Amino acid sequence: MDINSKELSQLILDIEKVRRRKVVDYKANDSVKYIDVADNVNKLSVPNNHLIFGRRGSGKTTLILAAARGNDNVVTAIDVQPMKKDDAISIILKITLQTLSELQEHFKRYFLDKEREYQRQYEGISGFICWITRKRNREIKSEYEEGKKFSKILRKEIDLLEEIKLAPEEITYVVSQEGKKSNETLVKNEYGSQIRDSAEMSMKLQGRYRIIEGKIDTSLSAIQSYSCTNVSEIKDESSSEVKSTFTRTYKKQEFLQEQRENIAFLFNNLKTITQRGIFIYLDDFYQIPMEVQPEVIQYFHDIYKNCSNDSFCFKIATLPYRLRMNRNGNDMSYKDDFSPIKLDYDLSELDKTKGYLLSILVSTNSKLNIIKQDIESLFNSPEVLTYAIIATGGVPRDFLLMFMDLVGTSRRDNKTTILKEHVYSVVKSLRDDKDNNIEFDSDVSPDLIREAVGLLNEEVVGKFNTNVILYPKILAEKHEVLLKNLTNLRYLHVIKDSTTSESRKKEEFVAYLIDMSFYAVNKRLKQGFDFRRFWEVDSKSRLTQLRQSKIWNFPDELLNKYSQGE
Repeated sequence: MDINSKELSQLILDIEKVRRRKVVDYKANDSVKYIDVADNVNKLSVPNNHLIFGRRGSGKTTLILAAARGNDNVVTAIDVQPMKKDDAISIILKITLQTLSELQEHFKRYFLDKEREYQRQYEGISGFICWITRKRNREIKSEYEEGKKFSKILRKEIDLLEEIKLAPEEITYVVSQEGKKSNETLVKNEYGSQIRDSAEMSMKLQGRYRIIEGKIDTSLSAIQSYSCTNVSEIKDESSSEVKSTFTRTYKKQEFLQEQRENIAFLFNNLKTITQRGIFIYLDDFYQIPMEVQPEVIQYFHDIYKNCSNDSFCFKIATLPYRLRMNRNGNDMSYKDDFSPIKLDYDLSELDKTKGYLLSILVSTNSKLNIIKQDIESLFNSPEVLTYAIIATGGVPRDFLLMFMDLVGTSRRDNKTTILKEHVYSVVKSLRDDKDNNIEFDSDVSPDLIREAVGLLNEEVVGKFNTNVILYPKILAEKHEVLLKNLTNLRYLHVIKDSTTSESRKKEEFVAYLIDMSFYAVNKRLKQGFDFRRFWEVDSKSRLTQLRQSKIWNFPDELLNKYSQGE
């Protein structure tokens, strides 16, 4: 393939278009090309709650788009990043309101057909009607009436949530009571409309729709009439009548918690009426502060537990080790309450990684009819392509961005192929993204990350003069928080999560690749650098170069210093 070809130029433009996919585009008509080597799209079609883990650029958003567009249920996909400064209540309200709005739009389309059928029943039928037709008409009428009830409850619930959204943190409202001296009490709001207390209404009103509607009306009346005025109690001792007013104070959170049952009711009935469930996809969930995440997750998990017949599920996409589910005695777990999906792959099988990345690249625009061999021919040698893959740590988006820069650099140099020196010069451009996202992609002190990066540069790249380390597994587990954050930020890449060493054969290690941005200098590698070809095997299929790598670990003192807040 000619490096100056029009097809390649168009491919570069297409990469630029898709480099920052947005879940807000989940309703777009264009198809999403997701290279699904692990059948993840089908996994997400199952109405379980899922956790999607992957580093920046690993394809979380693309997976959500592919899964959402291929889903016949009622789907909403939400980018949580704009909510990162909101409190838990605001986040829950925004997610719920968007979901119910999506549900409402779906049901309007569904119910429109029922209305037309119902109208035809009474406008277009005359003369003799057989028993079967009469039975069918009763079914149509029943479905129509059911749909009207559902639409009414749904509208009221949305109105209530909008009121809660605008309400203060505490709501003090005036309640008027009148009636005989008995256990039965009628409640009036300050506008005079009589409603029963929600707990009593649940016992006395017949029909599930009326019970839920009564609860919503009670909450709406309370919120709409909240006041801080002084109130008094009036009693007529000579009469059996009791008239009194008093205030009741509710926290905003209490109103919101009460809606879980109502929302589950709506989801269950939608499934009963339309045979469609609710799927919520939450992208970039790691942007929400860790201390806020448990309350948000718990709220939707509670709704999930109250939903039957697969009527609701939610999917969370986040960075590895940037999710906190439990607080205050909660006991949810990845294994028992969610189905995890991991998008990151280690570098232990470099050929598979290469095939995967090339498939993603050529599928960006399949109409160009570019194949993997065309892309491989752009590199001066297979080793140059291998180095380009290593330079990106196997992260799909990083590989796409690097490929764009490599083609541009080669063209500017008037070269017909991509050279190794181009890889070394371009890799530095990826470093800025890592450095600029320390505060956003880590859940430990940014100073700890920067000091750890400094140690990697000074001791591993500097003193050891190498790019691969074997980290004692017992210490890797102890230092898991720091190591996970460094891999999230792509300063470290996992080569193999369990291996041995030639020098300490009875011990187990995790093999890490130091990012190439540490040792690529001025279009070449650092002078005399021991670049470990960790993917190569000897005549006995052993990863000799990997197993002969230096053994190294962060000192405990580094982590202790920051754990003590120094």
